[in-house]
This record gives sequence, C-alpha cells and structure tokens, in this order.
Amino acid sequence: MELTSLIADDALPDHSALVAAIDVGSNAMRLGIAIHDASGTPTLVQRYREPVRLGHDAFTSGTFSPQTMEDALEAFRQFRRILDQHQIDRYRATATSAMRDSRNGRELARRILDETGIDLQLISGEEEARLVHYSISRRVDLDDKFTVLIDMGGGSVEVTICDDGEVIAAQSFKIGTVRLLEMLGQEGDFNTLLSEYLDGTRKKLREQIGRHKADLCVATGGNAAAIGDLAFQILGTASATAISRKQLKKLIKKLSGLSFEERIRDLGLRPDRADVILPAAMVFHEIMKLSKAKEMVMPDASLMDGIVLDMMDSEELTFHSQRRNLIAWARSLKSKYHVDRRYGKEVAGLALVLFDQSRELHALNHRDRLLLEVAAMVHEIGMYVRVGGHHRHAAYLISVAPLLGLNDNEKSLLAQLVRYQRKGSPSDSHKEFAELSKSAQLKVWQLSALLRLAIALNKERRNRISRLSLSVTPEAAALHIEGSGDMLLERWAALQTADYFKEAFGLTLHIDLEQQE
Repeated sequence: MELTSLIADDALPDHSALVAAIDVGSNAMRLGIAIHDASGTPTLVQRYREPVRLGHDAFTSGTFSPQTMEDALEAFRQFRRILDQHQIDRYRATATSAMRDSRNGRELARRILDETGIDLQLISGEEEARLVHYSISRRVDLDDKFTVLIDMGGGSVEVTICDDGEVIAAQSFKIGTVRLLEMLGQEGDFNTLLSEYLDGTRKKLREQIGRHKADLCVATGGNAAAIGDLAFQILGTASATAISRKQLKKLIKKLSGLSFEERIRDLGLRPDRADVILPAAMVFHEIMKLSKAKEMVMPDASLMDGIVLDMMDSEELTFHSQRRNLIAWARSLKSKYHVDRRYGKEVAGLALVLFDQSRELHALNHRDRLLLEVAAMVHEIGMYVRVGGHHRHAAYLISVAPLLGLNDNEKSLLAQLVRYQRKGSPSDSHKEFAELSKSAQLKVWQLSALLRLAIALNKERRNRISRLSLSVTPEAAALHIEGSGDMLLERWAALQTADYFKEAFGLTLHIDLEQQE
C-alpha cells in the first residue's frame, strides 16, 4: 500500500472532524482522509493507494478471477483497518467502470460489505462526471469560458461540456487507459491501432462538443497529473499543472520512443503507470484537437475530492449546484432540439406557481419541484423527432440523456412526467410507469397534472397570464386567473385538464377569470 500524507499523523485533528472517501477505479483503489481547512473548505490530508487492477479482468474476460476478488477484498480489509484506526464513521465508497462492466462486480461488492462492513456503491458515468465537475468547479475558475472537462480513468473517459461554468452535456466513453491496453496490447504500432479505434468515438465527441471552440480543457485523474509532471521534467514546461497541445504532442512522441522498461527506468514511473501513460496522453491530445483547445490544465481535482466535497458540503449547497447544472442542460437544448426557450420558461413559471400554491394538496419536496421545472422547460423536445406523439419521444430522449444530479429513480420519474404532459393518463399497462414504485407513480400523477395545467394556461403562447391564485377547500380547488385579453381559450384549455386534476388530487377544479385593463 502506498501512503501520501500531507500532514503528520500527530497533526490530525480529533476523529470527529475526519471523513473518508474510497474510489475503486479500473487501475487502482484509493482511500482519502479529509478535514475542513481554515477557510472551511474540505481538504484531503492523507491518501492511500492499493494497485489492484480490476480492469485487467473486467475488460478481457468480463469477470473478476478468484485472485482478483481476493486482492480487492484484502485492499478493503486494509481500508477497514485505517478507518478504524482513525475512528472514522463518515465515509463513502464508490466504484466506477470496471465494477460496472464486470459480470460479478455486484457479487464482489456484496462480499466487501459482508467482510468489512463497507457499502461499496457502483455509480453511473453521469454521477462520476457530476462529482468530478463538483471538484473542478471548486478548484478552477470556469466562468465566462466554454470548457471541456476530461476525467481519464482506467475503464472510461467522462467528457463533460461546460458553458460559463455550468454543465450542458456529459457522456461516458469506453476509452479508458486500461481498457485500451487490454484491447489493443502493447506490441506493434500502438499509435496506429489506437487512432483507428478512436474513429468510432470521434463522431460522438464531435456531437458533444459541436461547433464550439473550447477555451480550455481540464484534465483529471492520475494520468493527467503524471503527464503534467513528465512535461515539466522532460520538456521544461512552465508548470506541472498546465500543458499546451503542441507540448503534449511532443511528449507523446517522446513516450512512443521509449519501451515499457525505459519509462520505468528513465522516467521513474510506476509499472502500473508506465504502461498506460501513452494511451492516456493520446486520448487527451485527441480530445484537445477535436475541441480546438490550445491548453489543458491539470488541477488538484479528482473523483475522490468530489466525493469528499459532496459529503461535507451542506445539502442546500449541493442541491444548488445540481439545480444549476440541470437548468443549464435544459437551456442548452434550445439549439439541439429547436426548443422555444421563452415559451418553455413561461410554462415553467406557471407550473412552479401552481406547485407552490397547491402544497396542501401534496407532500412533494424541493427535488420534485425541480423535476417539474425541468420538465416544463423541455417538454417539447420530442417535436424534434416527430410532432405526432412528441410526448413519448420527449420521454425517450430524457431517458437516454446523461443528466448530472439526478439518480436513476428521479430520471425515470422525469421521463414519465414529460410522457404524461398530454393525451392518455398513467396506466399500469405502460411498462415504464408500471415499473415505478407506488409513491413515484403518485408523484407522476400529481406533477403531470400541474404540468398539463401550466401548458393549458399558455395555450396560445401569448403569455397572457399575469397572476394565478389557487385556493383549496375539502371539496374543490378554485383557480383564479388574472391577465390580458379575454383568456377564454386559456380557461377552456385549463378546464380540459379538470378530470386529470381530479384523478391526481381528488378535487374538482373550478376556474374563474379576471381581465386586466
């Protein structure tokens, strides 16, 4: 086990101030211990690393061998001893690509829980990207920039596109270093093989990046830090935390001319870094070239750092970050799916007023309110596919979109909420709805009823409604509307949702109008 300690053991504060994060990657397993620094920012003070390469099995046979399982269990026994030694009871353990892809990954997670009591969570590529972005956003100024974030792992590369600091797109690509090494080998013309393999990925990357020119690439992961150190050592770059595209190309040429043994002997690389450093550098360069970025920075940010921040920050701060990213994603769909952004914003405003004024009718929370807001903003994206049945197409597009900040259940709920914006009602004969829990089904009913009503209140897209007031009695809900024009069409359209509203909330809906001069 490798230990990197940023402060002396006897300088560690009381155990109650410590938290820990465990990151199980494809190339190694890491444990980090963190404290709040003087400014209140969570800071890693000790790092432990176990060189268990899960990706070797995951990306060749697709199953962890008994020996790999035992190596992983022994690493977690070590982690358990460290947690106990420091009396740390606040921690989070996550696993990424190799554990997700291996057929017995969940079995390994169960054995780890049984033997060590550590609950290892297999997180999605979207959650991985969210946590990395969370870390980067606290370490790098992303404001007023179009930025491409590249988190290089052993099994996958998470590419996240940010505009003015907010995430507008994210996607996981199976071009991690260990995966490439296992698939392509080290013999022959590796550069040519890798270039050919990346052909299929380039199209998806271009779709992600679009026609934008990136102001900056931000790279994270062990290979990113190693590339920065090598560039500083070999090329004499100004800093170990930044490299230009031209300098990276020179470094690739240098690495390509060295054998595995020479990279260890001449460059001082660990064996499990020496074999993956070249494919990492080549993938970084490819993404820089596609995004037209001239510079890449490698800050002290990571998945582990993101986990720590997520654990130690307040729920309010974390939610605020998640909301900003989801709203930025919704706004970014304007050009991709030709969404009428002003119309979507108006419907969202009406929907949120209805949500807030109907609180006594439901037990929905702030996260449900966010789902309604996003649904209102993007409910027409299905028209890009086909106008007929656009509600179903919208639900599908949401179900396959990488949405940072939503768990799988929330993503399913959002898709179903948009699915029932019009036409038929929720039904157990609909597979996706039937798969939801009973509580989630009720949320779909209630949120979609509010969404339908908000859409109806802007039927002519003229933004006539200036004020809504919803009052509730045990028998009925009365909606008072104020606005310009006669608003008869809006009232008629709203009344068409009355039966649906009654099914969702058990109350008859009455509507009265007040025309403003």
